[in-house]
Amino acid sequence: MRQKNDTSEPPVRSDEDERAYLLKRAKDHQQLSERSQEFASKAIHEKLRQLYVDRAERIEIVVPD
Repeated sequence: MRQKNDTSEPPVRSDEDERAYLLKRAKDHQQLSERSQEFASKAIHEKLRQLYVDRAERIEIVVPD
């Protein structure tokens, strides 16, 4: 997470790398949801997992000819 006074640019990833990153984060949240004992914690991790998956699905990867 970026600090409030951080003026550096966020990392720039290719579409393929961004999609892989998002799917990894989705998997991380799925695992956290499965391990959580509290209903609210499970629900939050499941929602975050779904948001990461949805965002990854919207990235178009164009393979050059």
